Amino acid sequence: MASINSHADFITHGEGLLEAVARSPQPIQVALADERQELEVSLGNIKTLKARQEELNALRLETTQQLSAAFQRGKDAAMTLRAVAKGKLGPRNERLAHFNVAPVRQRSNKAALATAKKPAGEASGTTPGAVASPGSKSVA
Repeated sequence: MASINSHADFITHGEGLLEAVARSPQPIQVALADERQELEVSLGNIKTLKARQEELNALRLETTQQLSAAFQRGKDAAMTLRAVAKGKLGPRNERLAHFNVAPVRQRSNKAALATAKKPAGEASGTTPGAVASPGSKSVA
């Protein structure tokens, strides 16, 4: 007997066995009646379950598409809510933080000093004549 690896191959093989029994002489058909009946029931169950599996797979794909659309609608609704909250509360209101929106804040003077340009030739974080740490590599 050849190896049967797929459901479709098994169904084809089982139907072939049923046909072989049907083409057999009457005494053989009578002798194999119980086994034939059991195979018919099994093949019927297999076909029903396979059809259900394919239906559920189609439903799974459809549900996945519906879920993706629902997520997109939810993201759009959240974005609209944040925009309306910003419009109604104002762009500088600290309550915007409750809606995960950063309010517009005044910049501090420290930030302006930290971003000021350094004189050319100085490496960041070093002073003229500073000695490099032992673990750092010198660029020469």
